[in-house]
Amino acid sequence: MNYKITLAYNGKNYEGWQMQREKPTIQFALTQAASKIEGAPVTIHAAGRTDAGVHAEGQVVSFHLTQKWEPGKLRNALNGNLPFDIRVMEAIAVEEEFHARFSAHAKTYRYQIYNSEVWHPLLEPMTWHYPYPINHEQLRHEAQALIGTHDFSAFTVSSCKTKTNIRTITDIEIKSEGAMIQLFFKGKGFLRYQVRIMVMALVEINRGRIQLSMKELIESQQRSLIRGTAPAKGLTLMSVEY
Repeated sequence: MNYKITLAYNGKNYEGWQMQREKPTIQFALTQAASKIEGAPVTIHAAGRTDAGVHAEGQVVSFHLTQKWEPGKLRNALNGNLPFDIRVMEAIAVEEEFHARFSAHAKTYRYQIYNSEVWHPLLEPMTWHYPYPINHEQLRHEAQALIGTHDFSAFTVSSCKTKTNIRTITDIEIKSEGAMIQLFFKGKGFLRYQVRIMVMALVEINRGRIQLSMKELIESQQRSLIRGTAPAKGLTLMSVEY
């Protein structure tokens, strides 16, 4: 039987999704839990590989089990074998050809910024404290340049091994309430660190530390023009669409 689960996790204590030798990862924890209830090794596939410290509210995973499980019992069995900061929110049986990664049409990520001189300690570890003034109108204007199909070479790292750095962002939404700013990025797929580097570029342009526009940064294809990467803790994989 092929199963699809929706996973939520706090990435603070993990070295990202992908299995790594002698390091705690989400994939390792879930593989252990699934293999324990199966009584044999289970191969799991995720919609996307989140990096170290990145969170998820709607990560999607698929895998095969030999026995038939009722959705609620499968969810509870997995949760009973997972650490407290990783939870299966939903489990359902799906058609055999479903694959969490290859069947996905779009992913939505959220980045949270707390824009205040004084940090609010209760927002840890889901938010980046950014103490410098942000011009919201300029932020929205520059973000619009990211929408569409572009070569995003300026917004990834050399260690990102992909056939192409061309990606499509279909929508960006920016919400603000008080000091909290939430940026939502929707697209079929993203390069390694892409969302976090785009966020850094947006705030650095806003602050005047980058003299180029976002359009000019994209056209440059030069990662060296953007200093640093927004912290992982502000990023959450919100949902995956099929």
